Amino acid sequence: MADELAPTLEIPDRVPCATCHVPVDPVRAPQVAVIRERYRFYCSRECRERGRPALMRPRVSTRAARPDKPTVAETMAMLGIPLESLPAGVLDGTLRAPGTDDDDARARSQGADELIDPVAPAVALSSAVVAALFAGVSSLPLGVRVVLLTLCALAGLGNAARETARALRQPGLLAHVAALVGALLPFVDAMRTAGEFVPASLREATLLAAVGPVVSWAARARRAAGNARVTSLRNALAHTARIPRGEGTDEGETIDASRLRAGAEVIVTHGAVVPVDGVVRDGEASVRLWPGATELRRRSAGDTVLAGATVLDGSLRVLATRAGDEVAWARLARLIHDTPSAPRLVKLNRALAPRLPFAAAVIAIAAAAAHALWTNGDGLLAAACTLALTPCALLAPVVELPFLEALVAAAHRGIVFRDAASVESAARLGVVALCLRGTVTRGRLELTEVVSLGNRSENEIIATAAAVEEAAATDPIARALTEAVARRGLRLENIRRPAVVPGQGITAVSAAGDPVLVGNRRLLLAEGVSVATAEDIAGAIEGAGRTAVFVAIDGRVEAVLGFEDAVRTEVRSAVQAMIDAGYDVALVGGASRATVESIGAMLDVANLRPEVLPEERASVVRALSEVGHGVAVVGRPARDGAALAAADVAISIDAAGGAGTETAMALASDDLRDAAAALRMARRARERALLAFTVGAVGTAAGVAVSVVLPAWGLAAVSLTVLGVLALEALVLRDPEQEAR
Repeated sequence: MADELAPTLEIPDRVPCATCHVPVDPVRAPQVAVIRERYRFYCSRECRERGRPALMRPRVSTRAARPDKPTVAETMAMLGIPLESLPAGVLDGTLRAPGTDDDDARARSQGADELIDPVAPAVALSSAVVAALFAGVSSLPLGVRVVLLTLCALAGLGNAARETARALRQPGLLAHVAALVGALLPFVDAMRTAGEFVPASLREATLLAAVGPVVSWAARARRAAGNARVTSLRNALAHTARIPRGEGTDEGETIDASRLRAGAEVIVTHGAVVPVDGVVRDGEASVRLWPGATELRRRSAGDTVLAGATVLDGSLRVLATRAGDEVAWARLARLIHDTPSAPRLVKLNRALAPRLPFAAAVIAIAAAAAHALWTNGDGLLAAACTLALTPCALLAPVVELPFLEALVAAAHRGIVFRDAASVESAARLGVVALCLRGTVTRGRLELTEVVSLGNRSENEIIATAAAVEEAAATDPIARALTEAVARRGLRLENIRRPAVVPGQGITAVSAAGDPVLVGNRRLLLAEGVSVATAEDIAGAIEGAGRTAVFVAIDGRVEAVLGFEDAVRTEVRSAVQAMIDAGYDVALVGGASRATVESIGAMLDVANLRPEVLPEERASVVRALSEVGHGVAVVGRPARDGAALAAADVAISIDAAGGAGTETAMALASDDLRDAAAALRMARRARERALLAFTVGAVGTAAGVAVSVVLPAWGLAAVSLTVLGVLALEALVLRDPEQEAR
C-alpha cells in the first residue's frame, strides 16, 4: 500500500515549526517527533523540548485503543521519502541545529550574563549615592552617620575587591588594584581619625570604590556585544559534513564537521551548507556565497567557496583548504585577541596596561608629598583620586570594538580580512590601484570589428589569427577568436612554431612559410614591422575603450582586430566610493594608453598606468606606494599575482576560501563595491578607535590634573571624568553606518 501511495503524495516545501511556527523544510528539519500519531517538525532542539510537554499531556478519550504509533523510519517510508535524504541524527533524535551545541550555548549565555549582570554597577552606584546623602545630613547624630557610612564604604570596597579578583590574569589587573588602593586610602584615614572628618573620608572611600566596578561593567558590556556579533556568524556554520565513501563515487557518509582537515573532500548538495573553506573540485550549483548573502552566484570547478555558503541547487564536491576552527568565520573570534597581529592602537593600549598603574602611583606619591610640604591641600585625597582614575584610560574593549565591528561587518558582505592588523593597514593607505583586465572590466573579450588592410577576407584573417592564438588557449583574446570561429563555422589555418611573447602577443609561421604576428604595437615594432598604415584605425578603436590587435603576415599589417571588454556596471560607483573615502584611485593594465585613457575618463580616474607588462607591474606598484604613502592593489591572484605581492595591502577578488590567497583582504564575490566598502569600513574603524583612545587618555589626564592641583575638587573631578569618558566613548562607538546595516 505504501508503494501505491508514494508516487501520488505531495510533500510540502515548508511546514510551520510545531512550537514557534517558523517555516521548516520537512525533509531537512533539525528536529522531528511523532506525537499523538502525528508527525511534527521543529526548527531547533529548544522548540522541540518546549513544545513536547504541552502536546504530550494525557487526555481522556472514550475511543478504542489505537495501534502503536509509527517510528520516524516507518513514517518516512509511508511518505515515500528516502532515509538517506534526512540529516544525520534525525532518526535517533541526536541532531542539533546549527548554533545549539553545548559550547556555543555556553558562550552565548556567558556573554549574555556579562552584558545584563547589573549587580556590580548597581552596588557601586547605590552605595555611592547613599553615602553622599548621609554624609550631608547634619541632623543625624555623628555616631549614626559613621555607622551608616561605614556600611556603605564596606559594601563599596567589597564590591571593588570582587571586581579586582574578577580581573585576575588579565592585562588590566594592576589598574584595578591601583583603583582599589585609591579607595582604601580615605577609608584607612577614617579609621585612624575621629571627629567630623570621619564621614567625609568614608564618603570619599565609597565614591572612589565605585569607579572600578562601573568601568569594568562598561568594558564587559562592550566586549559581550562584540562577541555576540561574532557568535551569530559562527552559528551559521555547518556542524556536519558529508564525505565520499570512496574515490569516484557519489555515495557519502555524514560525519561531524570538526573532524575535517585541510585536503578533505566534501559533498554539498541542494539545501546544504558548505562546511569548509575550499575550492570546487567538481559539479556546478547556484550558491549564496556567505551567511546572509542575498544574491546567487554560479560555482563550478576551480571556483572558491567559504564555509557557511548555502547551495540552493545542484551539487558540489569541495576540496577543503581550511576546516574546523581555521575557516574564515570561525577565526574572527581569535583575530582581535591575537596580540602579534593586532592593530598598533590595540597593541599600544595593551602595552600601557601594566605601566600606567606605576605612573599613577608615582604621580600620587608626588602629589601627596607636594601638598604635605608646600601647601595646605589634602594630599591624601589627591593621591587617592589619581589612583582611582587609573582604569578609565584602560578600556581596551573600547579600542578593540571598532576593529571587531569592521571584521564582522565585512564578513556580512563576504569580505575576509587576514587579521585585525590588516584593517588598520587598509585605513592608512593613500592609493588604491585597480588592475584593469578582469577587475575593472569583465575579463571576457568579444570580437567587435575586423578591419582588413589588404586583399584577405575577414574570415581568412579570423581563421589565421585564431589558429595562432590557439597556442595561448587561456588568453581572453584566444577565447574570443575561438568563439568567433565557432559562430562563423570557419576552419582554422595550419600554423607552425607558435611562440608566446608575454604581454605582447604571439609569433608563428603559416603553412606557406610566411611569418605571422598577432599582438600589439610593441610586438610588431620589435619584429621590424611598421604599424604606420594601421595607426589611425587602431587609434579609433582604442579611443572607444576597446582593445586593438594587429595581424601581420610576411612583414605587412594585414588587419586590425577590435575587441571589447566591457567595464563592469558597478565599477563607477565603487570608484566614486573610494574617492569619497579619501583614496587616490589608479588604473594599472597592459592595454594601450588610448584604451586606458578612455576607461579612465569614463570613471573619472586621472592616475593611469597603461601598457604595463606583467613583469613590470611589481615595480609600478612600488612606485605608487612611495608616492602615495601605501598602496592597495585590487586584482585576481591568478592574473595579477605580481602586483598583489608588491602591494602594501592586497585585495583579491573572487578568491575568498582558496588556497594560497592569504592576502590582506579576500572577497567572495567579484564586485568592486565590496572592496570599496571594506576600505571605507577600515578607515572608519581606525578613526573611531583613535578617537575613543584619545577621549579616554585626555579625559583621564584632565581628571588627574584637577585632582592633583585642586584636591578639594577631586571627587567632582573623578565623577565627571568617569561619566564624561563613558558617555563620550559610547558616542564615539555609535556608528550610524553600522546601525543602518
